[in-house]
Amino acid sequence: MDDSVSPPPDELADETEFATVASAATVEAAKKKALEQLRKVVPYVREEQVEFLVVDEGGQGGFLGMGRSQPRVEARVLPDAVADTGDVVEASEALEKLDAFISQVTAGMGLQVDVEVSQAGDAVVAEIAGDDLGLLIGRHGQTLDALQYLAAIVVNGHSHARRQVIVDAEGYRNRREVSLKAVAERAAQKVERTRSEMVLKPMTAAERKIVHLHLKDNPKVETRSEGDEPQRSVIVSPRKRQ
Repeated sequence: MDDSVSPPPDELADETEFATVASAATVEAAKKKALEQLRKVVPYVREEQVEFLVVDEGGQGGFLGMGRSQPRVEARVLPDAVADTGDVVEASEALEKLDAFISQVTAGMGLQVDVEVSQAGDAVVAEIAGDDLGLLIGRHGQTLDALQYLAAIVVNGHSHARRQVIVDAEGYRNRREVSLKAVAERAAQKVERTRSEMVLKPMTAAERKIVHLHLKDNPKVETRSEGDEPQRSVIVSPRKRQ
């Protein structure tokens, strides 16, 4: 599954979704495995919040079943598809929902934290403070990204007009963004110098989006994403001449 080169805004938006692909002996077993994999990234996702797509139904193979392929299923977390209204959720209601959700989840994780919610433009923000928040942030911010994604679903409910929701812990997002932009810059310089593409380490959807956006106006390089979650990576390559 490849993103097109220099992803347009709608594809960059898709990078914030969470998805995984799994294979097993049957389609149902593959669905179950994909859901289990997805819950490693989005721990609190419910099955009804997941869309399943059969990528490959599998094949019988040739003589004695040799070459038989297993069914492959993609599981993707999506916001509720049914909408009752197009009105954006009021800021006061959004802040109340966000505070309640973050407090409930962190308490369920056994964390002692302070949650401060505020409004920044049209977005609502939850700043989480406390000791030893590594569990909440997760590897490369995966758990924090998943928490933010689910918080957006909770805050917006069935509304088509979706209010942006930002969840941060001890300023992690700003520090990580600065680090990722530095990685993107170094990669772009190396690609420009060697004229060879460079594969970056696997990143979360939110991290890939930062890299794509940072390099999208670079006249010398272009980016795309390749691979299945959680091993999906950004590839930086020399920009094709028009």
